[in-house]
Amino acid sequence: MPRLLTLTTDFGPGSLYVAQLKARLLHSRAGCSLVDIAHDLPAHDVRGASWFIGQACLAFPDDTLHLVVIDPGVGTERKLVWARIGTQEFLAPDNGLLTHAMKVAPLQEARLLPVPTDASATFHGRDVIAAAACRLLDGEPATALGGELTRLEELPEAAPSEGEDGIQGEVRFIDHFGNLLTNIPAEHWPAVVEAGGVVLGDRLIDRPVRTYGDAPPGTAVTLVGSQGVLEIAVVEGSAARLLGGEIGTPVRISRR
Repeated sequence: MPRLLTLTTDFGPGSLYVAQLKARLLHSRAGCSLVDIAHDLPAHDVRGASWFIGQACLAFPDDTLHLVVIDPGVGTERKLVWARIGTQEFLAPDNGLLTHAMKVAPLQEARLLPVPTDASATFHGRDVIAAAACRLLDGEPATALGGELTRLEELPEAAPSEGEDGIQGEVRFIDHFGNLLTNIPAEHWPAVVEAGGVVLGDRLIDRPVRTYGDAPPGTAVTLVGSQGVLEIAVVEGSAARLLGGEIGTPVRISRR
């Protein structure tokens, strides 16, 4: 059975670069079952992509190989790596993209991918990462890819904190609907109900609900979403646009 391989990039839908990545993968003799996770992630947004990757990629079956290319530093001294995180394998630039995945599951092993002299300075995804994927698909061990690494680059990730004023967090990710997903886990939901809502920046969101349909269209609400974290949304609207939230915007559950 062909190996499961996924692609996640910021190259955009209908992209020439996605087509060339796939074309390079077709040079594998063994082939693969290819799954496009996303190609419309915000351009150059390593921090947002890191959270997305940790949530999406680790949901796949064991031993899935994930090609991840959000690489604003392409051609610079940043490294390219193969890594086994938990039961999954990744090929990616070592720019912090794998930070959240390593928070969810342990880093088991990592290898440096050398950059051939004939590789394009602006498209390592095709010329290095996809080429390494073909070698793995064709049966080469990861140890043949390059030297061992003991650590990978990690982004500074704020964790929610508790103080006299309440529980402090921030917006971690914005989904396609404009919902604001925070870094505050579901276990704090009773505190949201007790406080009567949350504060986004300096704006009170005073409608805690179980699901989006519990409030009329246009209402700003807070709830526990499908990712197990506190979420701020506008029913049938975009919280990012209508409330002005963005990645990093503070979120607070006040104490009464």
